[in-house]
Amino acid sequence: MDDPTKELVLRLMQDDMRDTLGYTKGKSRAGQMTDHELALEAWARELRHCAYIFEDYKMAKSLTRVTPHDSVAIAAATAEENRAFRDRIAAVQLGGLNQSAPELILGWMNAALAGITDLMGGLNLASERSRPIETIKGRRLSSVKTKSLVAESSKVAAACNPDSRTHLKSPCSHNYCRSCTRRLVHDSCIDESLFPPKCCRVPFPLPEIKTLLDKELIQIFEEKTLEYNDLNRTYCVTPSCSQYLPPTPVALTVKTCLACNTEICSTCKQQAHASLCVEREADFLKMAKKEGWQRCARCRNIVELRSGCNHITCRCGFQFCYICALKWKKCRCEVWDEHRLFDRAHQVAVRDRDNPQPARQEVQRAAQGLYEQYSCEHDGRWRRRNGQYLCDCQHCRIEACIRCRYNRL
Repeated sequence: MDDPTKELVLRLMQDDMRDTLGYTKGKSRAGQMTDHELALEAWARELRHCAYIFEDYKMAKSLTRVTPHDSVAIAAATAEENRAFRDRIAAVQLGGLNQSAPELILGWMNAALAGITDLMGGLNLASERSRPIETIKGRRLSSVKTKSLVAESSKVAAACNPDSRTHLKSPCSHNYCRSCTRRLVHDSCIDESLFPPKCCRVPFPLPEIKTLLDKELIQIFEEKTLEYNDLNRTYCVTPSCSQYLPPTPVALTVKTCLACNTEICSTCKQQAHASLCVEREADFLKMAKKEGWQRCARCRNIVELRSGCNHITCRCGFQFCYICALKWKKCRCEVWDEHRLFDRAHQVAVRDRDNPQPARQEVQRAAQGLYEQYSCEHDGRWRRRNGQYLCDCQHCRIEACIRCRYNRL
């Protein structure tokens, strides 16, 4: 089936769905929906999701017209995904399972888009062999039994030359090319939430990473390693400098920035002063307590919670309870504040229903799901959402781009 035909089929299905929804609208009480209406709404969301993915696919495909060199590789990746998807359909039919037309179209486009995503990113994001997958009917099957059913099979990214000297395989079996590895290391030196460089929460072996880096980046990475492992950091207070001051063999009350010669108090981290700084810190902590802020027990930074549950992950990586500041799962505090729970549930319901004013039962259902999945490790089934490379965890409903999903969360 060519692209215009797929687009026509999708448009006709959307037209039929709009007519059906228009016919059923107003048949039930205000603010309440029947199971039939909920099913129709869910199908309509899938069709909209399918349409967005198809638009992304067409945009990616159009890039081949302006980049002839890349078009060959993209075509090869798309052809490979098409073959894998056809094999999947054949296996599904042999296994006695059925797929509706929307699922077939959505599956085809997800397969093609996955190949283009791997090609552009130089990163194999499709390998999920170590986890069970959810079948069409919701049953859980091991990856060994469903190898022939999985379109997202483990493979080297199409844009990368499968040369062991220029590639890095993460401990979770995802493949990174040299440029992707360098970018990840470089970004981890700027954004602490990416440090140490990791994939699926498993850090890369440092000796293997360094073989793909130049000397300058290795030096920067080693300096940042020293900085990020310092739990009592001191930075230059001059805004135009902000240089990190490494620890000294002898504890000093005043440190001097070697870049601009500014003197900094090691206790309050402000410019050196003659008076005691205990009162300054006490005033600040008093204000933090008044505002309801909490302090990280590891790096001593102040954290403010605006939305979400009471499980805090500090930028230094320490996880603690926002209520008592103890290490996470070491206390019996409530996981959710009721107001924050329903605020978050309302956001999820609005996103799922594509309606700024969702029904009360939808918000309550979302709140129940969030409450039950408070300890989510994001290792469940991720779903692609509207927009470029945007996913959400179907357990805790957190949204993340593909890169955050693998390298940050």
